[in-house]
Amino acid sequence: MFEQFESRFIDCDGIRTHYVEMGTGEPLILVHGGGAGADGRSNFELNMPLFAQHKRVIAYDMVGFGLTEAPDPTTFAYTQQARTDHLISFIKALGLSQVCLIGNSMGGTTACGVALKAPELVRKLVLMGAAINTTPEDMVASRAALAPVMGYDGSLAGMRTIIATLTHSYTPSEDIVHYRHQATLQPKTAAAYKATMGWARQNGLCYSAEQLAALAMPVLVVGGKNDVMVPVKKIFDQILTIPQAYGFIFPNCGHWVMIEYPDQFCDLTLDFFDRK
Repeated sequence: MFEQFESRFIDCDGIRTHYVEMGTGEPLILVHGGGAGADGRSNFELNMPLFAQHKRVIAYDMVGFGLTEAPDPTTFAYTQQARTDHLISFIKALGLSQVCLIGNSMGGTTACGVALKAPELVRKLVLMGAAINTTPEDMVASRAALAPVMGYDGSLAGMRTIIATLTHSYTPSEDIVHYRHQATLQPKTAAAYKATMGWARQNGLCYSAEQLAALAMPVLVVGGKNDVMVPVKKIFDQILTIPQAYGFIFPNCGHWVMIEYPDQFCDLTLDFFDRK
């Protein structure tokens, strides 16, 4: 699968980073979520050909995910700051600035972190089911709903449960289930995932209201009405907290808007990016 994507690698401050890209024009970087087996290709395979008709679209693997290097957690801290700094390094390593960013879930945390720390790199920002206001207390309160993802057991059945948890109106192909499961079997990747989830469970994935209100660029907040990971109330709070944010809620949709409604999602975001 993914024959249309050619793997590329680039050094980002010592982290060998994998990415795929298609198309030409304004750069659009896609940031996948933090579920087990996630990477740029599997999360955005349906969107990249559509985006590539209009943009130079790039999907990379966050540190510890996919084919990007997974440093030993005994010597590397899998914090949100590390993921943010890695994306900043990736953008700079490609020689880019003023990119459009789309971040889903933990990828939304990361994209938002870049927009806050290095706003000169970001022209427009899309936060999709983004974990930007999920506090440690929220993690505790939602531990039953989050358990399939946070406590993934490494099994094929567990992967099916993760995908069912993250979606509402979607039935994955066997290729996708097995691809994501295989991606979790490397010992280094499994150790990185455990460290990543452990940090998120303890610290949450959130920014203060003051930080979110300080976002300087145009922002589009997108969510699924049936998302159990980032419930719709959290999406509304994001829209209200970011003064210039537009908002769009997809009905009959879970955490993976880009997979459950790929055409509509691409149309929505392209219109946002091209709007003056």
